Amino acid sequence: MTSAYESDPIFQTNPLQVLNIVTRIQSREIALPDFQRDFVWDSTRTAELLGSIMSRYPVGTLLFWEQGEGQAFASRSFDGAPTASSSPPSTLVLDGQQRLTSLYQALTGSGDERYFIKVDEFVDIPSRTVREVPDVDFEKAIFSMPAATKSGSKFQKLTSSHLPICDVHQFDDWLDDYAETIGNDSKLPLTAKEAKSLYREMRDKYISPLKTYGLPVLTLPSSTSMDAVCTIFETLNRTGKPLGPFELLTARFFPQGVNLRDLWDEAEANHKALKEFRIDPYNVLQAICLRVRGSAQRSDVLKKLSGDDIKSHWESATAGFAGVIGMLQADCGVTTQKWLPYGMLLTPMAAVWDKQKELKPLERSQALRRLQRFFWASTFTTNYDQGANSQMGADYSRLAKWIVNGESEAPEAVNELPINATTLRTATVRRKALYSGLICLLIKNRAADFHTGQSMTATRALEAESHHIFPKAYLAKQSNSESSELMLNRALIDGETNRIIASHAPSTYMEKMKTAYGEHRLADVLASHAIAGQPAGGLLNDDYSMFLDERLEIVIQLIEEATGKVIQREATH
Repeated sequence: MTSAYESDPIFQTNPLQVLNIVTRIQSREIALPDFQRDFVWDSTRTAELLGSIMSRYPVGTLLFWEQGEGQAFASRSFDGAPTASSSPPSTLVLDGQQRLTSLYQALTGSGDERYFIKVDEFVDIPSRTVREVPDVDFEKAIFSMPAATKSGSKFQKLTSSHLPICDVHQFDDWLDDYAETIGNDSKLPLTAKEAKSLYREMRDKYISPLKTYGLPVLTLPSSTSMDAVCTIFETLNRTGKPLGPFELLTARFFPQGVNLRDLWDEAEANHKALKEFRIDPYNVLQAICLRVRGSAQRSDVLKKLSGDDIKSHWESATAGFAGVIGMLQADCGVTTQKWLPYGMLLTPMAAVWDKQKELKPLERSQALRRLQRFFWASTFTTNYDQGANSQMGADYSRLAKWIVNGESEAPEAVNELPINATTLRTATVRRKALYSGLICLLIKNRAADFHTGQSMTATRALEAESHHIFPKAYLAKQSNSESSELMLNRALIDGETNRIIASHAPSTYMEKMKTAYGEHRLADVLASHAIAGQPAGGLLNDDYSMFLDERLEIVIQLIEEATGKVIQREATH
């Protein structure tokens, strides 16, 4: 009986020799998926990689994906490798492009640089020994020159001791000539025969790995699903370029005449908001999948979307994202991406955006108000904290009908709004959705700049920072049991005002602000930030708990107005 430990893994792990991989790249048996970025390593990083291989040090694992019949992914050759081939590659490189391109170009003499080894740096001629790895100065031992460099240029001149790395397979022929040069040099204490013996030992220690070094390779079988490929790649490559569904589908749809990369570049050029709000192009694919398949799950995006779906919905979906962002900026106080409660929340809203465009003017304004209500309800119920893909599918199925007529069943957050006063009272700034939602709600309700008294614009919102109303240092001195990081203790405050606040008690800095800004303007500004500024209130009496309770009640009223729901008030402390 075969145990679980003896059963075949989902992928194979085998070392492949450098020369084997270079040969297969040359024949285009191994290639790159078209979504991979361009080769970006400079000559220094390539030289460091060569040095590590010559030292037999680990250089990281490669990730390959076998290609079977019927897998029509767009592919391209490595930089410097032949492009023509009568058949598609049998293997695509998912992780390792930079390393393999560097090795290929260095070992074949292609690309913009030519790499050389100063062989004398690896030996100690007086003692007739090969140096150990720690004794070799690899920064001097390996160097490069631009491929177009000609003799007499400002770069160092090549000598007989400089071995081109692309000629390492002809090392013995090269050594015959170099050994004669050494034997004929009366200043060197070596005969040609002794030189050959010494440099052959150097060859076995340092040159041979450039051909025989075994690069560890994880090979995914052709049967591996695209969903699994994404997950495996994300696990192995936390710090490099991500391989997501958008990149995989870019390669998959390319043969169908759909170039997702070009489509996205065009969309960003046409809709500046996409770049300003850092929209992920994958979210556009999710919006399309919601429209045509009713799902935003990654497996459905990968398996069920077709090239025709992209052609039919791409333009309107990207315009939908831009439209939703424009509405949130104008009507919901989301002036910048920084304060967007959930990026994922834009996807179902963008997917239904076209629905309201088909309505008459009055009906359209009502539909937009419902869409805004959905935004606020989803923000304050924190529905997108977990299971966002499933939540998008559930919301879309109701939202598409509800915003049109207002009579169909509303999305879950709109119907239930499961939030209470205690949650709002105790939420810290770590609750990003609630915190960002509060800031946006205040901006929507014309929160004013403390310094100018003017309503927050996108520019002013960027210039102002979220600062403590009761200073953190002040509360620490009071030994207050309640956290200074509660979201109710934050407001958008300009730099000059924050310098006035410093670590002072509110009653102290409020007097300074009255002098600087005027009592009436200050009262208006405080009210615009949902801060109670009456003489008997918590702010002016340095009572933190009273201040929090007072502000909580004002914030609850604002949330109720935005969502159309009544929030349960409970004992707060």
